[in-house]
Amino acid sequence: MNDVRKMIFGSFIGLFMVFGVMFSIVYISSCGFTLTCNRADPLVVRTPIPTLIPVSHAETQADTGIAEFNKCQIYAVELVGAWVSAGSPETDAFTFVDMNGQACAGTYAKDIQPLFVENNLWYSNSLGCISCHNADLTDRSGGLDLTTYEAVSLGSRRVAGSTSKGNEILGGGDWEASLLYEVLVNQGLVPQGHSVNASARVPIVFAGERVVFEAEATPTP
Repeated sequence: MNDVRKMIFGSFIGLFMVFGVMFSIVYISSCGFTLTCNRADPLVVRTPIPTLIPVSHAETQADTGIAEFNKCQIYAVELVGAWVSAGSPETDAFTFVDMNGQACAGTYAKDIQPLFVENNLWYSNSLGCISCHNADLTDRSGGLDLTTYEAVSLGSRRVAGSTSKGNEILGGGDWEASLLYEVLVNQGLVPQGHSVNASARVPIVFAGERVVFEAEATPTP
């Protein structure tokens, strides 16, 4: 009985050994007869410079570069003056010369109206002009409604004590006769209604765009 058991156990052990040897042969042969099987690893192609950018990517980056900054620098008061002197156009562009002597062009919507709307522009912690100078036309507004182009162009009330030659907000196209000139230049934003700490500092703003004139072609003889 013991001999039969020994034969059975021996057969199982021999069978496992045969399977083990066969598996080892298959594994080693499939891996090139080495114990470090790397045949299944993906092939990695490396360039001599690891940080090399593919050409197609570099070309894409060059095409989507940031556009050149084309704004002009000018004192805010001078910008308003140029607009008034140009006839105060609503949609058409008006021209001016910036601090660098560069010819520029701006519009009311993009360059003038923001001067009346934006906070903290004329002096530190200042509110936008239209917070007081609006359609209510109370004593607080000083007779100036700067909320819309129509209000500015049709306004005719005069600031109390004004020494300007005219009585319109825009002075009929005469910058020095306008109420805007009276408030922004003569009074320097310091009279009643503005902050007692307001300085006469005139802010410099970025506005308009540089105008590039094409050279005239030289006539051929």
